[in-house]
Amino acid sequence: MRKAIRYLLFAVFLSGCFYQGRDFATSPVRNIKNNVTTQREIFADFGEPVRKGFENGYETWIYTYQYYQLGQIRDSKDLYVVFNKDNTVRSYSFTAR
Repeated sequence: MRKAIRYLLFAVFLSGCFYQGRDFATSPVRNIKNNVTTQREIFADFGEPVRKGFENGYETWIYTYQYYQLGQIRDSKDLYVVFNKDNTVRSYSFTAR
């Protein structure tokens, strides 16, 4: 069983590329405004988040995407959104590589 898993991972590595998360458009990020942009607008622009959670009582949505080629990250995007109690954006951070 372990040998089969090793061969599978090796085959994936040799095949060239794989994705983690879900790709999303980055252009709408510039339209996000704290205390103005709504949860509904975030959903319309980016779709279903990869993860939802809570931080200090505030709902959080996480969008993440990584593209690997030959075992190295070629593209990476992360959007982390925290919402106020009234479902407007409290804060957000976006990083891309």
